[in-house]
Amino acid sequence: MSAIALSRKAVKLMKLCDLEGFQSLDDLLQAAAADSVCPAICMTEGCDYTAAMEPDQDQGFCEACGGNTIASVLVLVGLI
Repeated sequence: MSAIALSRKAVKLMKLCDLEGFQSLDDLLQAAAADSVCPAICMTEGCDYTAAMEPDQDQGFCEACGGNTIASVLVLVGLI
């Protein structure tokens, strides 16, 4: 059996889907595109803090680890 290596962004997107209760990335993207705020996740390794942020957020403040490391789902998938 071969191992599949996922990028850090892919891992964070999967984690965000799971934490926000979405069955798939498509469901998450539909919800994010239809609102003025969207789910976002901290990109620091080991920190999975989530928040609702502006769709174009790529350096939001993380209340858990203190960095400006939160990125919205739309930024992570490259739509913005």
